[in-house]
Amino acid sequence: MSVPDLGARGENVFIGWCEPEGFRAQKSQADRLGWDYLLEGEPLRMKERPLDSQNDLPKFLIQVKATEGSQPPRIKLSALKHLVDADLPAAIVVMFFVKDGRTPIRTLLVPVDQKMIYDTLKRVRSEEAKGKRNIHRITILVPLDRAVELSPAGEGLAKALNGMLGGAPADYIAGKVDYRKTCGFDNRSIVGRFFVPGENAGEKIGQLFLGGPRTLKVTDLTIERRRFGIPLDNDRDEFREAVLELNVSSSMSTTVELSSEAGEWTSVELEMFVTPIFDGKLGPVRLANNFLEFLIDFPKAEANLTLNYDGERIVDLEEAVAIIEIGVILARPQKSITLRFKGKELKLEMAPGEGPFAHWIPAAPVLRRIVSAMVRAGRQTARRFKFADFVDWVDTHIEFLAVASTPGVNIIFNHWPDEIQLTSDDALLTPFSLECFGSCYTALIELPIVSSSRSEPEVTLIGGRPHIVSEVVRALNADTSDFVESAVERSNKDRGSKRPAFFAEGFSNWDKVMLSIS
Repeated sequence: MSVPDLGARGENVFIGWCEPEGFRAQKSQADRLGWDYLLEGEPLRMKERPLDSQNDLPKFLIQVKATEGSQPPRIKLSALKHLVDADLPAAIVVMFFVKDGRTPIRTLLVPVDQKMIYDTLKRVRSEEAKGKRNIHRITILVPLDRAVELSPAGEGLAKALNGMLGGAPADYIAGKVDYRKTCGFDNRSIVGRFFVPGENAGEKIGQLFLGGPRTLKVTDLTIERRRFGIPLDNDRDEFREAVLELNVSSSMSTTVELSSEAGEWTSVELEMFVTPIFDGKLGPVRLANNFLEFLIDFPKAEANLTLNYDGERIVDLEEAVAIIEIGVILARPQKSITLRFKGKELKLEMAPGEGPFAHWIPAAPVLRRIVSAMVRAGRQTARRFKFADFVDWVDTHIEFLAVASTPGVNIIFNHWPDEIQLTSDDALLTPFSLECFGSCYTALIELPIVSSSRSEPEVTLIGGRPHIVSEVVRALNADTSDFVESAVERSNKDRGSKRPAFFAEGFSNWDKVMLSIS
């Protein structure tokens, strides 16, 4: 009498399930690659969609394991790895028989899911680390903790397999391939060892952590991959000489304020980069954004500020104006910088000296008002352009911008009525319009009259510090007469003067220089 073949019994039972469940089963001629059957599902075609866009043709690899008793069957680790490595959905069908039973009393489908992929590859690597590469000699229990129950007659097989996909077969396969490549690599899975020559090795290493792409020449570099935390001799690279490049992300951010003795003030947010501590010594700290860098070198007890005003840089309006504001502060003889971090502040006086940006001084306050007004009006300020184009635009309009910001403006009138006598309480009101960034900024400027002089037939008025009564941003060529009338009434009321201010024709662009924007 022949010895009963439990495996053949299970496979014969399984093959009888396939056709009723909608599968065509192809038997493996020799079970050497981990699967017994390739199942092909009948394609479902819908009339509502073109045939050429219906490309799903599900295929599954199935390993059949049969056992007598209640304990899970065992499977070769190599067979399990083959199911993991295959770029197809795979599963294990487990059948439980009673002694010499012809049909199973219980049937489970075990999907080769992410948990099984992880556990299998980790076990394989662990065995290799012990010197055991012949994993076909190692067997493990089939894990049943995530198995799907089927009826003893196989009903529910198609539902379980399609549910395992969770969507299109191509998406499942792509996810399986990606997870198989990446699982087991956490944030400490790549370990590098190297030597930095020189007495200032710690300082050189610290420079790598100051943000931005930075490089360091090293020797005797070893890169070891510790997948699942397990190192292998054949999973490391060694280099006699190498160049390390690091671009670390910021550890935190802080607010930096710059101010001058003339009253200019601005605040910017900077990312903070801190070097590691070597030999108990605190290294440099770098604070930076796209255009400003502040480096504090504690060991050398010095700090340096760098403003990036490269004309080829692409900036938006907010960044461009911020650069102008900082340049103006740096142009002053006396200025300071204040760091604010977690409720603490550190104020540092900057070295005396004037930067090369004094010509921007009349423009900065008006530019800030224009940006603020555009934001309030909901106008777009995120358009990007070359900083050089913006500087050219500012330089072209610098005298015009000074009208709204700088005291001492000389205004010459060709005709002045003799009966009108000026006093120190008098003021001159004039509209101020400027086209910029697809919008028109209009303000009513109030100029106190500090002094006047007459030289027939002209009268020259010298204005005090301009005061912007009100401002508005509207579309190009929009009517602003209603705004001007309202602003004049507000000025008369705020000044409390018994007689109205003198009203002059408005200032407007005499050169319509527009920025090229993207």
